[in-house]
Amino acid sequence: MKPVSTRTQDAGHDRGYSLPELLIVIALIGLFVLFGGPAMADAFRAYKVRSVANNVTTDLRALRYNAVSTRTPRTMTINNTVSAPANQYAYTNFKGDPITVLIEPGVSIETTSAASITFNINGSTGATGNQTVSLSMFISGSRNDRYTITITPSGTISSAYSTF
Repeated sequence: MKPVSTRTQDAGHDRGYSLPELLIVIALIGLFVLFGGPAMADAFRAYKVRSVANNVTTDLRALRYNAVSTRTPRTMTINNTVSAPANQYAYTNFKGDPITVLIEPGVSIETTSAASITFNINGSTGATGNQTVSLSMFISGSRNDRYTITITPSGTISSAYSTF
């Protein structure tokens, strides 16, 4: 007796996707891009301003820690959009090298209560009130993001997010 094959072959049919199935998938991808594209662009711009705010906050904290550890005052000079090289800040790192950081395009240093922030050997600023640095960016027609970095007289650094 011959073994019986359980395999069947489709006569005249190729395996794969049909044209209507392919067109439906392409239409769905087009809808995702149509509705998701602007949201992704807004998310990217929001990430840029958040990233710049995190970098400035980290540099301020490092500057404070460096002032305490080396027992020498450390200063960060901030140039806002009104100043002559705009949107940058400068400081001296722990090795004594001068560092100038240019802010990402589109993100602006909106306001600052002081053109420079100095940390004393005990980590305090010696100022009578809080010092602030605000970073902002236009996100979309109805939304701007702002991060406000606050430095207290004791040297505590915090950042707050808001939209306007």
